[in-house]
Amino acid sequence: MTENVHEEPTHEEPTHEEPTHEAPTHEAPTHEAPIELLRPEKVASKPTISLHLLVKNGGGVVGRLLDNVGPYIDEVSAVLNDTTDDTKQILTERSARHGLLFSCREVTAKSNPEHYILDTEESYRIGQSLVGEEYKGSFTEDMMLVDWSAVRNLSHRGHCDWTLFLDADDVVADPECLPGLCALLGERGHDLATSVYHYRRNLVGQVAGSAFRERLFRNVPYITWTEKIHEYPFGATRPVHIDGNLIVTDMKDSQGAGLRIPDRNFKTLYYHARRLGWEATRPRNLLYLGMEAKGTMPALADRVLALYLERTHKSNRMEERAWAMCMRGEIDELAGRFSHASNRYREALKEHPGAKAAYRLCRSAYKDGDWKTVVDAYDLGVSHEGRVQLYDDGSVYRDASKILVAESLLRLGRNQEALALCKEAVVAFPQNEALKRLHGRISKICSVKEGP
Repeated sequence: MTENVHEEPTHEEPTHEEPTHEAPTHEAPTHEAPIELLRPEKVASKPTISLHLLVKNGGGVVGRLLDNVGPYIDEVSAVLNDTTDDTKQILTERSARHGLLFSCREVTAKSNPEHYILDTEESYRIGQSLVGEEYKGSFTEDMMLVDWSAVRNLSHRGHCDWTLFLDADDVVADPECLPGLCALLGERGHDLATSVYHYRRNLVGQVAGSAFRERLFRNVPYITWTEKIHEYPFGATRPVHIDGNLIVTDMKDSQGAGLRIPDRNFKTLYYHARRLGWEATRPRNLLYLGMEAKGTMPALADRVLALYLERTHKSNRMEERAWAMCMRGEIDELAGRFSHASNRYREALKEHPGAKAAYRLCRSAYKDGDWKTVVDAYDLGVSHEGRVQLYDDGSVYRDASKILVAESLLRLGRNQEALALCKEAVVAFPQNEALKRLHGRISKICSVKEGP
């Protein structure tokens, strides 16, 4: 386990009636040497752990989750929202099988109407637009949950020393680390831990989306859930990054995911931003709204992200700001403004020297025909991969960039370098026929250049 300890930033002053807490920004963490955690049977004083779940129709996956972590926890505390399948029955049975305490709270629009809105076009006309936009989405004309932290707070305390936060379709690669990890966190005085979360994979199973996510926190009154969506436990005074233990993968195979209201995340963020007023919307939610809107409402997303950057220019959220700059670059790329996109990515690299911005610069420069920048940006991305990065996309983006760099090296006359990098890309993507053809073409050019 590599620990990366940081202090929590100063929070903003309240500007409206809702909670004003921001998540830690995790900037400039320190590093400690890797530590081998004790196995459960060797932990002298084993802390108790409660698994907290918020589930909708997760009957097809919750059994797997409890079999995965059940031997290492003591309790399951679940909130079931709008659930119509056998999730509760399976949770009850599996908890009994593993000897776990089990408590459950069921939430619906009827039982908790204050946390729901009607998913109809009129709901998203409340308040003011930001750039004159009119949201013309797909509407279900049904009730939609729009306050995820509120329903989590209805039932998350449990009776244990620590709370483990997972989704029903998550799988923990190393659940046996939990007892030793909680013991170590307690010894060192930490009250919240974030760990690596793989939330997206490509068609061949390679990680294509990775970040740090809050996973473990002390069962204390000052830590509660916050934010309407993309909720997280807030209030920790000594959080820590765990790099190398408690690795979680979102399997994305819950039936409940298929029942989600279309554009649920965007709708929730957009509804609250219009209702509260854009100036009163907290920066973190502006960032998430930009992320949700950049593919379908680019003008809105660009303005939202610009507003986020304006409001955080004196903050210590360097990596978050770099992420916002990258998203603005992606909007430019989608519009074919490749030079503008490259400038956005350069701005992001100045703000926070992360691999994500470098590989995006590599891509936009390739589209712009700037071959030298493609190569330089790739080298920069590789050099930055050793940094702790909360917003990462995994090694697949480095491997994909090798294809662009190989072509660029070829155009720069650096044929042998192009061939070597192309070979590496073929190893990473062995089924890619276009890549195989590129490798053949570069091999032929190299053999002709070298002669008999």
